[in-house]
Amino acid sequence: MGDSMRKQVVMEKQEYIPIPARKEPLYQLESVSDLGISPLYKVRVDGEDIDVYGNEFFHFATVVYRERGWMQEVEVTIPDDAESVRLRPSSAGLSFERDGSVLRFRIAAGQRVIVELDDDPLCPLYLLQSEKIEKPEHTSYEFRKGRAYNIDTLRLKTGDVLYIEEGAVVSGKIWSRMADHIRIVGNGILYGGNWHEWNKNGAEQLIVTILGKDIEIRGITLLDAGGWHLVPVACEDVRIEDVNVMGKVITGDGIDIVGSRNVTVRDSFVRANDDCISIKAEEFQDPSGCADVKHVLVENCLFWNAEFGNALEIGYETRCDEISDVVFKDCDIVHCEYEGNQSGGVLTIHNADRAFVHDIHYENIRIEDAQEKFIDIKTLDSKYSRDRIRGMISDIYFRNIEITEGVFPVSIVRGFEMKNEVCRPHDIYFENIVVHGKKIGSINELRMVKELSDGFHFCG
Repeated sequence: MGDSMRKQVVMEKQEYIPIPARKEPLYQLESVSDLGISPLYKVRVDGEDIDVYGNEFFHFATVVYRERGWMQEVEVTIPDDAESVRLRPSSAGLSFERDGSVLRFRIAAGQRVIVELDDDPLCPLYLLQSEKIEKPEHTSYEFRKGRAYNIDTLRLKTGDVLYIEEGAVVSGKIWSRMADHIRIVGNGILYGGNWHEWNKNGAEQLIVTILGKDIEIRGITLLDAGGWHLVPVACEDVRIEDVNVMGKVITGDGIDIVGSRNVTVRDSFVRANDDCISIKAEEFQDPSGCADVKHVLVENCLFWNAEFGNALEIGYETRCDEISDVVFKDCDIVHCEYEGNQSGGVLTIHNADRAFVHDIHYENIRIEDAQEKFIDIKTLDSKYSRDRIRGMISDIYFRNIEITEGVFPVSIVRGFEMKNEVCRPHDIYFENIVVHGKKIGSINELRMVKELSDGFHFCG
């Protein structure tokens, strides 16, 4: 496994091309191996060989564990010519021993690790763990280990339980409308890579639940959608836990929370070539999506925002009255790559419609690499806007946020002013913000551009 294999992943910047959602895939998935076997990595966990898949943008292995607290012995074989190795997130404090092309290290059950070679963002290994989920007693749909399935669009009804067993790969889309008490669980893979060209976006979204109550999505891996991966729309009481999402094309958002209330995203990993998490109110999937968003919690997650989009985003579509009571906490962001379109950032609010966005909390977040903007808060009229008035932004809280390495990125807070309309973001609070080891105590120290905005408070 040498340099020639790694050079083949070098490619040009993707371009967004509007493409309607397909009614059928480009080709049928014939076997699990159609995902592509990694030519770069081999993985053993506690002496057992683990399947490693790979594409032009990343390589990954999913490991299922049964007991929390258990320490696992990991052995990873990497290309011989790799000069440097990083294990991320850095906050995990992992160390390794290297013997030629073999790395050895220990991780706790449930811990997700990224093996990064020579600071190359196009060939990392994602070592992803999820807790074993046994088949529920009452299952509406079951997809079994070692098999590939083509489901096109599967429509769920109230009370349906869908189970994807470890080692199963399901190609297609899962959709529901006005269906409550739905469970989508297991340790297998939901795949969208055969619905779009390998290096181009599509409009296919892998899981869309509309106007549902009591929705649980747990344990599964969502891979390579042409569009957004997981989208609750106008739903209540949604639990997304222990999920892995990996997207490689532009518009491939990870998790989009649309017009929904009481949503929890916990213990999950998202690598997206657009927004990792995006909170919106819009009508693309259904008119009901233009509803208020309240009580959202995103915690204990690991994120990699690739070239496009933002890491943790609210907006751009905010076509409702209020987006409030949103908490992002105890998260690691290993990369927020450079976009170059003036909109990419780590912690972002882009209020491009009428919503009053308030009481948004960012707490205990560690950022290892922010190549564009750190904080980006804007009220604006954009190409995504449909409301003819702008909304307000206020009461935004940043507490215990640290950028540990990389560049010191700029931050921007900008309001909106026209002849008969003024919307100035205000009351923004900063406590214990640390960049490269230095605590930040002012707008200037934060390297922030401030326009048409008021009420900036630094404390602690």
